Amino acid sequence: MHFNKILGVLSLLVLCTWASNFFDEEWHAWKLKYGKTYTSLEEEESRRKAWEDNWHMVQNHNAQADQGLSTFRMGMNHFADMTAETLNSRSCLFDTEVPDNVPRKTYESHNNLPEHVDWRDSKCVTPARQQGTCGSCWAFATVGAIESRLCLKNHKLESLSEQQLVDCDPEDGGCCGGFPIAALMYSEMNGIMKAEDYEYAGKKMACSYNSDKALFLNASKSYVLTGEENIASAVALEGPITVGFGVDNQFMFYDKGIYDGACAPKMNHAIIIVGYGTDHDEENGSQDYWLIKNSWGEQWGIDGFGKIKRNVDKCSISQMAATIDILG
Repeated sequence: MHFNKILGVLSLLVLCTWASNFFDEEWHAWKLKYGKTYTSLEEEESRRKAWEDNWHMVQNHNAQADQGLSTFRMGMNHFADMTAETLNSRSCLFDTEVPDNVPRKTYESHNNLPEHVDWRDSKCVTPARQQGTCGSCWAFATVGAIESRLCLKNHKLESLSEQQLVDCDPEDGGCCGGFPIAALMYSEMNGIMKAEDYEYAGKKMACSYNSDKALFLNASKSYVLTGEENIASAVALEGPITVGFGVDNQFMFYDKGIYDGACAPKMNHAIIIVGYGTDHDEENGSQDYWLIKNSWGEQWGIDGFGKIKRNVDKCSISQMAATIDILG
């Protein structure tokens, strides 16, 4: 009996040593991959603790996905050293209702829409960019939708300036959040400079707008859309749109698949819908999805893009949809 106790203790020590060495190697590899450095040992220890907690969360979720209990997988991306509290505190969208004077658009029919739409195939979607710690998702969503709509009209894809909106749009809050429909209306009135002429800084600065370098949009109107059927019609017939989304920290670790995870109590992030479709597999059956472009860099999701469950108003995705009609 005494020997068995000693053997049990030794086995536990071996297991703990293996686990410690495993996490040390994984931690150093992760830091190297994402270029992470810390200002003090205390900060690194705190970030390491958050990273280990997130590692366990990701592994537990993926085990459930392997059992068919979820349609998406998570990964240890560049957010992995942040605590749940820090992740859940990130918000870059004004919590406000769309004013009554903003035009609404409703399609008379939703028949004869294509089953699959991906505007990347048209070469009219720029790569996913990185907003950083600035709460400027509203500006990235606005600019991304405008880039695509302009390209679909004039067959030329231009990278436009989010920083102009962050610095110069008086109706929005720079790095403290914004409202895509207001940003679309600002762009309609003032045009947008190219990114190369007004580079992104990741912080709010003095407005350096130069009308001589702005691309004026020749837009008929900016408007909002209600309901996922109207969103599908707009995306299929006219191009990408902006939407609000209630991001929970699960979404921060999205890696691939169709997101069917937790949602925040209210919308706190803006993204772009660039298409839609339906995945078919024997385990989960048919799954409708939105194809979205995010502003968390190409390290998130699938090169910065992802899929979100469709036709269930996932995370309030249909509640703040907006876009702009460009005449060409």
